[in-house]
Amino acid sequence: MAAVQPVRSKRKAWWRSRPFLIISIGLHLLFGLGAGYLVVSHYSSARKLTFAAGPKSPNPSERALQHHVQMQQKSKSAPAAVPKRVLTTGAAKIELPPMPSIPGVETGPPIPKMAAAGGAGVGIGPGTGSLGGTGTGAAINFFGIKDKSNSVVVMIDVSGSMFERTGDAERGKGLVKRGAEQSFQKVRDEAIKLVQSLSPAVNFGIVRWSGGAYSWKPELVPATEENKKEAIDHIQRKIDYQSAPKKDRPGGTRHDYALEEAFKLKPQTIYMLTDGNATASQAAGGLASIPAEDIFRVADEGQKTLSKRAKIHVIYYLNGKEKADERQMLMNLAARNGGAFNKVEAPGRSY
Repeated sequence: MAAVQPVRSKRKAWWRSRPFLIISIGLHLLFGLGAGYLVVSHYSSARKLTFAAGPKSPNPSERALQHHVQMQQKSKSAPAAVPKRVLTTGAAKIELPPMPSIPGVETGPPIPKMAAAGGAGVGIGPGTGSLGGTGTGAAINFFGIKDKSNSVVVMIDVSGSMFERTGDAERGKGLVKRGAEQSFQKVRDEAIKLVQSLSPAVNFGIVRWSGGAYSWKPELVPATEENKKEAIDHIQRKIDYQSAPKKDRPGGTRHDYALEEAFKLKPQTIYMLTDGNATASQAAGGLASIPAEDIFRVADEGQKTLSKRAKIHVIYYLNGKEKADERQMLMNLAARNGGAFNKVEAPGRSY
């Protein structure tokens, strides 16, 4: 019996083994990743953008200089157009009539600026039609002093000298003329004009004084038609010869009392009309002049009660011989309080 030969197992090739395949796949992956990275890096670097900075911005002074130069060049290249004018040497077909002459009111020379209570210098504008300051509000006008204001008080002197010097009254006898017959009617007419011109947006008041000072109303009232009608009636009937002194206050012609009464109404603008004769009764009898400083002090104290200083315009109602000290006192009162001064000659003035 023949012997059996063992079968030889076929040996597997090494490159077909599983470890080799795993290693091969890994190497291919690494190679692919590396190749992809190189390609992407190459094209990305080729496409990279670079920023090129522009010229440096000039500072503000350089820009201003450049603008100035550009504007000069522009003005040289394009001159402004000048409108054509039609000129003729022929006579005009229409001639305007000559302007009528308007009689002016005599006023004194201007006084220098004075320091107001607030420290600012103020001037006065003597003369008819002068604008008493730079107020705001409705236009008002009293004896040629124009202003704008939302609240106004008219102060009218009714002392004996206001009537006696023009023949409306005689000392010791009282009135010899009444109502519209009086020279004093000119004052009433001007006050009535002022009241009539007021709009309802303006508040107003009236103060009369002689030995005592009296206000038409205890406070300012709007210029409604009803109030204006009542005020005009008050002016025509109550603004007349003298006003009695108040209890426990000496009489005379008390400008100081009148200013106190006006400032109680707290107006923006005050018009004060007087013949300048400021006096105070004496215990022993007779009258003494009130020093100008006392009147100025009352006005200064009154200004302190207001949120905004009021202007005091003063009308010197010249019904007799002009007195330099009285005139100067009234001009200074206006100047110290930012107002205007005017001098008006009364009808029937006695020299």
